[in-house]
Amino acid sequence: MMKTQRISGSLLAILFATNALAADNTPAADPEPPLGVDVLEASFKWRPNYVSEDMLIHADKDANNWLHYGKDYQATRFSQLRQITRDNAVRLVPKWNLSFGVNDAQDSQTTVVNGRVYVTASQNKVFSLDGESGRMLWKYEHPLPGDLGPRLCCEAVNRGVAVFKNMVYMATLDSHVVALDNTTGRVVWDVQLGDYRTGEIYTSMPLVANGMIVVGNSGSDVGGNVGKITALNPDTGKIVWQTTTRPTDARDPVARTWANDSWKTGGASAWLTGNYDPRTKTIFWGVGNPSPDFDPRVRAGDNLYSNSTLALDADTGKIKHHFQYTPNDSWDYDGNNETILVDDEQGRKVWLHADRNGHVYSINRDTGKCNWVVPIARVNWVTGFQGNCRPIVNPDKVPGYDKVATDVAPILDGGKEWHPAAYSPLTKLLYVPYIDSSMDIQAKKMEWKQGEWFLSSKVLKANPYTGGVKAFDATTGKLAWTRPQSTPATSGLLATAGGLVFSGDAEGYFSAMRDDTGETLWRFNVGTGIHGNPTTFNVNGQQYVAIVYGPGGGSLWPLVYGELFKHQNRGGGMMVFALAPQYR
Repeated sequence: MMKTQRISGSLLAILFATNALAADNTPAADPEPPLGVDVLEASFKWRPNYVSEDMLIHADKDANNWLHYGKDYQATRFSQLRQITRDNAVRLVPKWNLSFGVNDAQDSQTTVVNGRVYVTASQNKVFSLDGESGRMLWKYEHPLPGDLGPRLCCEAVNRGVAVFKNMVYMATLDSHVVALDNTTGRVVWDVQLGDYRTGEIYTSMPLVANGMIVVGNSGSDVGGNVGKITALNPDTGKIVWQTTTRPTDARDPVARTWANDSWKTGGASAWLTGNYDPRTKTIFWGVGNPSPDFDPRVRAGDNLYSNSTLALDADTGKIKHHFQYTPNDSWDYDGNNETILVDDEQGRKVWLHADRNGHVYSINRDTGKCNWVVPIARVNWVTGFQGNCRPIVNPDKVPGYDKVATDVAPILDGGKEWHPAAYSPLTKLLYVPYIDSSMDIQAKKMEWKQGEWFLSSKVLKANPYTGGVKAFDATTGKLAWTRPQSTPATSGLLATAGGLVFSGDAEGYFSAMRDDTGETLWRFNVGTGIHGNPTTFNVNGQQYVAIVYGPGGGSLWPLVYGELFKHQNRGGGMMVFALAPQYR
């Protein structure tokens, strides 16, 4: 029987080198295996831009790349890059631009690996680009069915791709997840997770966590589809586990939080990307509004787990604990918005969450206990809070069948929409893109039909919008500064070690501001409204900042953009900026 001796890597190298060289230091004609090793084998396969689990875990310390939706597992959207600073931001210039070739809403952002940029467009297009020149390396276009349009809440949007190993992963509008070879764009596997004809679609970037691809679905407003969070094997697409965000069986104790078996059509989809804490192997994932959106009477109770953040066991998908922001939601205040994992100045391990219901929260991420809650902008649907930050509802702002609830603040777009906030570990501030508006709403009785809109609203009117960016102390919730603007904040934010915060708006201005005061230092008009998220990366010693542009999106924004289009055009793409050469 053949035996193989175990030896250390360093000793193996010495033995191999000794055996492979002749006495005159020239390679031996026919080298023998090293002393004590009967079989010696090695292979190497060139896999450019390979993304390991270690890279993903330590993305918070990686200044060059942008590997996650929120930059890192903590979802801080903070980059260590500091070439672009408060002193030279005024010298930013466009370096290259990519036209997406489609006019729909653009909600995407880049994912960047060692100078290779991956970005998605609406209609489920994926582009692979050279980050320095913008040269297209490959593109993939997922074929979509012709009858998809009526099932879409918010145009044909996509929010980006995840990267892991040698593949790129996209969730699609027709309820597929597609794995692409990161070098060629070739389809490696394609798995269907739902039926778009029922209204179930997928719009958000997958999360790579615990060695799996995790995705959440959209579609609660169309047909009241059950929310699902699904973990897939990254190599095959096989389902590892799947967690539903509301009951699917009357015997589930949570079903008692939905009167009249309303859980059966209760929605609560999981339509934004979550994040991950490797320390506790916990995935944090937001859950959206219950259905029907504006008639809480037919679904009396808390309607768990709608409008909540779920803490999931990464191995099994089991719910460890949760926090619900808006029980028995009457206003379409989805709780999907991101959680940002922070150790605050009091040593507490928390998640920070700016919710559409108009409040910022600090929640203990190990227990789900609320530390504090503060308003983002004007809020009047609550009169106060009880234990564990449970809201006390203002009855005058609940829509009825025979009354219009007027001037309900915030509007259904929220005190903050889905566009993600950012956190700087240098300033200890949370930066929030906010909306300041209200709505008039009236409920109506509506019969549920699979695959059709299920809103139960007779009147839905948007009142004038404003917005901007605010900064909050991450430990206390105290407002540090505000930068108002004439239109709502319609992009995510980016914070950098250069002392800057980047944002975009509906008028098409991409801006850089001081992270300590909010003072605007630079802005550039990209030519149409911005609805995507900024990112930054480094290629060959140069820092780049990218913004996806293209107006549109969900809620009442299509109506608002009708007015803006009197002064701008549709169009989608990505523009990349860097310092002019003499200022680097």
